[in-house]
Amino acid sequence: MTAVIDDAVAEYEHKKFWEEMRAAVERTRREDPEGWADHLAETAAFDRAAPDGLEPEDWSSYLPPKEDDADNPR
Repeated sequence: MTAVIDDAVAEYEHKKFWEEMRAAVERTRREDPEGWADHLAETAAFDRAAPDGLEPEDWSSYLPPKEDDADNPR
């Protein structure tokens, strides 16, 4: 029984973490577009510097749709 409760709590904490993360990312995109642009530029610089030869990954599906893009959910 304890394992079931532990699993449920862990799942809840995991979901809560990602909900808060998505909200923070969206808040930054909305309230600090310059800071968001800086973040994207820095991320792109690291992606280009990776010597693994892999194409950059698309993480956009983890972000909520932009307000003007509500008809095109990710």
